[in-house]
Amino acid sequence: MGRSRSKPSLKGLAQKYGGSVRKRYSRVYRLLKQKRQCPECGSLKFKRESAGIWVCGRCSFKVAGGAYDVAA
Repeated sequence: MGRSRSKPSLKGLAQKYGGSVRKRYSRVYRLLKQKRQCPECGSLKFKRESAGIWVCGRCSFKVAGGAYDVAA
């Protein structure tokens, strides 16, 4: 019997907390970490600085938005 490939860990949520919670967490985590385009200069260095604050690493443009997504 061959080995199956394991999925990347979800920051310590291995077998804990149940499947629905892990799926919800992975959906939010993917949304948080996806690449975004800066509305000012157009570069792909637009990231979350803290909860609700988004900043561009290239032009230092700051904007307030949602906790996990800019548009929210």
